[in-house]
Amino acid sequence: MSDRESPMKVIRMKFTATFITALLLVPLAAPALAETVPTNIVLHDEQSREIVPGGYVAITEDGKGTIQYTPDDYRRMVRMGANFQVIRTTLGRLGGWPGKEGDATYLAQLVAMVRMGKAAGLKTVFKLVIYDVRPFGSAQWDAIYHNTNGTQDALVAAWSKLWNRYKDEPSVFGYDLLNEPQRGLDPDEERCCREGLLPTLRRLADAMHAVSPGKWAIYQPLYRETGAGDGPFLPMREPFGRERVIYAPHLYSMDLAMMNKTLDRYLHEAALSKAPLLLGEWGPATDIAADTDPARQTRYTTVYQATANALDQRGIGGIKAWFCGTRAPLTSKKRSNPFTWAIFSDTDPVGHIERKFITDALARPRPLAVAGHLERHGFDFATRTLEVSLQPHAQRGSTEIFVSAERFYPEGFRVEAGPGLTLALKPGVAELSTLNSADETNREQANLVHWDAGSQHIVIKKWIVKSPSLTVKISPLPKRP
Repeated sequence: MSDRESPMKVIRMKFTATFITALLLVPLAAPALAETVPTNIVLHDEQSREIVPGGYVAITEDGKGTIQYTPDDYRRMVRMGANFQVIRTTLGRLGGWPGKEGDATYLAQLVAMVRMGKAAGLKTVFKLVIYDVRPFGSAQWDAIYHNTNGTQDALVAAWSKLWNRYKDEPSVFGYDLLNEPQRGLDPDEERCCREGLLPTLRRLADAMHAVSPGKWAIYQPLYRETGAGDGPFLPMREPFGRERVIYAPHLYSMDLAMMNKTLDRYLHEAALSKAPLLLGEWGPATDIAADTDPARQTRYTTVYQATANALDQRGIGGIKAWFCGTRAPLTSKKRSNPFTWAIFSDTDPVGHIERKFITDALARPRPLAVAGHLERHGFDFATRTLEVSLQPHAQRGSTEIFVSAERFYPEGFRVEAGPGLTLALKPGVAELSTLNSADETNREQANLVHWDAGSQHIVIKKWIVKSPSLTVKISPLPKRP
């Protein structure tokens, strides 16, 4: 933890006075703090179902070249809990920088990734990164913010290629306008954000909405190398001032107290713009040395599980970088060991060998889409129990819950869908069986609950139970003797 311990040797009188003061203050302060944290704004799909975005960043290239995905890779994403992919789209190859021509081969690669994602049941977000333009520092960011030599115009024109192509494609959800934008030449970060970054993001959002009014404009705050206890992103203090926008900062903390504090801060900043909060990337990078170090693996598991629980408790979606192998490890002056964002440890470009000490937290059971209102949900890693409390709605289609049976329930699992219906999936059986149904309505409801082994989804085709609120509970079946 980063916090320093206070000295323990104090005189008794001073200790007593401080302790009594603290006791007097806590009952007043603690409830007020909890009440001031905003509730995250809900996202809906085209069927008006409530959705919780989750998935992986699919990078188009690494330090050793292009990464080509296959339909099977997208099926793997789905079986690891994804309902979204975020395609990391490079500025230069999209033709968004003066002197850089658009690459038709690259555009075809993006088109194929959207097509394969849609076939697998995923929504797509494009995220624009600047890593294929070098050098790229304060002067280049400044050129974007001030449209020097038409730099911002080129950025809008490059984005427009995708906006126009996908304006009528429902599987394309939105566009993350600028990844980790940094300070320009102005040393004042607050002023740079106010007078440079925000006007640029607003122009991009307006241009996108002029073409695709139904898509989401996704924006990030100013990224900085160091922060004053606030993490690497400058706090966003000004409303974005546009509708249909999502606030998508990143969170990589290994400090759990700081992680929770930052999440609550992000909720405040999203509420300032009346925007849903989505973590555009979450989870710390992995030291390569952890692959052979059980103690480090345990620490990563603790952090990832705690962060996943914190996201679920707050109703925040999150995207994990990256869905690929580790053929190009990274180095940094700030880190003593090579590291990576990749979730697979092998050197295959796409990767197949999971870092299970993090992927088991990523692929936890969770609701994906709810016909009705999702009240709360959470997965207990110790007992492998998922609880989803919701208000069902009969006219809003199906409810889908990711279960990951092969990962968490090798002995099978039971599903309690409200107080009157219990089903089970037993090992080696392709469909759910009814263990208990209280009445005719529950028996009819049981016929509408199905298991999709390919996607690892429980699909409740329609709610017919008459209940203002119910809980779906998924837990392991007892081990067979």
